[in-house]
Amino acid sequence: MIDYLTKIILWLRRRTFLRAAQRTLVMLMPLAVIGSYFNLLHGILFSPDGIIYNIFNLDKIIPDHLWYAGAFVCQGVVEATFGVFSVYTAYFMARYTARLYQRDATMAGASSVIVILFCAYASSVGNSARQKIPFSSNLLQINDLLLSLIVGYVVGQIFRFFGKKYVMVKYEHVRRVQVRSWNALLPMLLSLILGIICGIAIYELGLRVPTAADFRLLIAKVQTSNNVAEILPLQLLLSFLSWLGIGYPLSALAEPINNNFTANNLTAALHSDSSWNVPYKFLGGSLINTYGTMGGTSIVLAVLVVILLRKRHDEVEAIAKINLLPVTFNSILGFTIGLPLILDPLFLLPVLFVPLVNVALAAGAIAVHLIPACVYPVLKGTPGILLSFFATNGNLVALLFSVLLFFLDLLLLLPIVKISEKVEATLREERKDEHDAEEN
Repeated sequence: MIDYLTKIILWLRRRTFLRAAQRTLVMLMPLAVIGSYFNLLHGILFSPDGIIYNIFNLDKIIPDHLWYAGAFVCQGVVEATFGVFSVYTAYFMARYTARLYQRDATMAGASSVIVILFCAYASSVGNSARQKIPFSSNLLQINDLLLSLIVGYVVGQIFRFFGKKYVMVKYEHVRRVQVRSWNALLPMLLSLILGIICGIAIYELGLRVPTAADFRLLIAKVQTSNNVAEILPLQLLLSFLSWLGIGYPLSALAEPINNNFTANNLTAALHSDSSWNVPYKFLGGSLINTYGTMGGTSIVLAVLVVILLRKRHDEVEAIAKINLLPVTFNSILGFTIGLPLILDPLFLLPVLFVPLVNVALAAGAIAVHLIPACVYPVLKGTPGILLSFFATNGNLVALLFSVLLFFLDLLLLLPIVKISEKVEATLREERKDEHDAEEN
């Protein structure tokens, strides 16, 4: 069974789209790690609702001008990395796609940047609320990677069919650069025309490009549902979107939730000094964020821990080590992009069903009064395993339950990581053979 699954994953990973996407995401790992660390610092140190800020009472320790300077720097780096991450993604996706067919990768990357920026411009101009903003920030953010990967791949394919073969040389004279630029003119124009057509469709026809606003109804449905049978399929949808690189819905659930349902739960808990008998015990936002994804870290941290325990590949282990701190405090994008987990066919089923198992078990435990419902607000940056402890006002059984869920996640992901190591070993051998053949 494992050998058969390995063959299927190998076949999928050899497809040009996934080959280029994997290379793109791995190349962007340093950028994602930098963004993750500064996002972590901004969340736990330079936010009034951050966990470290409140534990150490930093408002009395750090002078205001230093605190504002730190918040400015952290937010600025996050915007410069995560805020325009789709631009970097489109560039490298087009580069690697064109390189697979021995086309001009640099010019393909530049063309994809033009296309993605034009689409962002069309999206922002078409939105009356953003008339004064030249580009749609949501469209360019890290939580909308799928569109930028598709744009980069399509542009790379345009260069494949309409560009000329290009072989990199160590030194390029002006004459060679001129020829190279002229050869890239036709595919660049065709890419621009495609971008203009897409932009017109977005602007004139109201074609919707997935942004945070487009998922508000879905997020609201998850947050306000108290029906476990409804929450579980919604959890599957959110997890699938996250695996595709559309992370808006799950990231929104990690933010503080304020609605009539959470207010009624909190009021009942404060009156009785307990969250055992609140009116809405199975709210989807609480179940998914606290137990299903544990603030987004359940699967990510489990995979990271398995990799560190197995110590089978130095490069992968290094990625896990450098991301251990931010992942612990729920800043996971550096690892999900650097490994990468996004769009990896091997991790599709775990991404879908591990949180589903967690939510189902948590709902069952609440139903039989093993653990209370999570109703209390939690500080930003609280480690995922501790979310249930603080959200139940210090219930030790809830904490133990989260720890047991995490160990279950480890057991479920161990065979997946083993298969991943086998797949990567096979692909490395293939790349080595291709490299030796090119040299000979």
